[in-house]
Amino acid sequence: MLKQPKIAIIGGGAAGIAAVIEICRTNQDVQTVIFEKNDKLLKKILATGNGRCNYSNEDLSPKHFYGDKDFLKSILTSQFSDDEIFFRELGMLTYSEDGRLYPKAQQASAVRNILLAGIRQKQVNIRTECNVTSLKREKDFFCVNGEMFDTVIIAGGGKASPVHGSDGSCYALAKSLGHTITPLYPALCGLSTNDKSLASLKGVRAKGNATLLLNNTAVAEEYGEIQFTDKGISGIPVMNLSHLCKDCKDISFKIDFCNEICYEELYRHLVYSAQSKVDTETILNGIVNNKPAFLIMKKLDIKPHTLASSLTDNQIRAIAKLLKNFTVTCGGTKGFSTSQVTCGGINTNEIDAKTMMSKLHKDLFFCGEILDIHGDCGGYNLHLAWTTGRTAGTYAAKNSKG
Repeated sequence: MLKQPKIAIIGGGAAGIAAVIEICRTNQDVQTVIFEKNDKLLKKILATGNGRCNYSNEDLSPKHFYGDKDFLKSILTSQFSDDEIFFRELGMLTYSEDGRLYPKAQQASAVRNILLAGIRQKQVNIRTECNVTSLKREKDFFCVNGEMFDTVIIAGGGKASPVHGSDGSCYALAKSLGHTITPLYPALCGLSTNDKSLASLKGVRAKGNATLLLNNTAVAEEYGEIQFTDKGISGIPVMNLSHLCKDCKDISFKIDFCNEICYEELYRHLVYSAQSKVDTETILNGIVNNKPAFLIMKKLDIKPHTLASSLTDNQIRAIAKLLKNFTVTCGGTKGFSTSQVTCGGINTNEIDAKTMMSKLHKDLFFCGEILDIHGDCGGYNLHLAWTTGRTAGTYAAKNSKG
């Protein structure tokens, strides 16, 4: 051990700063150095939750998380799993919106500021615009960019959203020390499509049920707001299912715009409505946004301003079928540049779930998105960042006491 215990934090994002806060709480004598490649800490936080930072969720059921189940169970039941108490102790009030937790100020900057305040007066050396290019084990020490440390916490994130500094460079550091990296895929992202007819739906947001089909087989479904772009689809249901697509070539979504009623009930509604002397688009616009309404008519070769009363029974049934099974054929995910999180990472079989310490190297810890775990939209990935970061920080600091 060095004369004064030194801990290196590689990555100044959510997990890294949570780790530093717990180090400061646990061991006041340790010297902590944060290596951050960006020009400021917690840069990605400012972009979360549409600028409001959905930092966690009231429903932390295992069904919202993906990865090794036993590893996740240990994290979700740990003493560090209550994010609301963590932030309240730092001085921030929060509120719930449909189970999603936000800062009461409704500003992501409030979360960033309160976290930075938690380390400002401590013995913390912050080095921004400082990329770690070398990490080596030297007997009882670690050598980070040529500087000696007792302990290292790797919290450098994954490959998602490289504009915020997540370029996957920390995987190479872990690999250099013998750790295994599972295959990496973009998750929580939209999907692209080559169907040019969908360009007419750009900007449409519609609540419905999205069923993911891989090789013509339904594998999962989600309900929520589906968003159409000029070159694909997005929205929480699509994003939550995107990690399942991976390398699959045959991807499509069946969208049910009327999931609250069955096909036969929808058909009877259309038959009844068609008795009135109004245009077909007027009837359809009573069910869906006018853009998908016109596209459905176009697909069925029903001309604009066609009276609903002139529709045949086959046409009415075809309309009902499209409203219940609107198919979007996808070409794949839009990649890491638009994804919010990385699927894959450090193999969790090589990590002690109770401490976040490497099973290969004593005093080497991992936390956050670099691990092969992730969650749904709704604050779940930040919850993993806070919990694994706090765990790593606490045990790193305890180990530094000797």
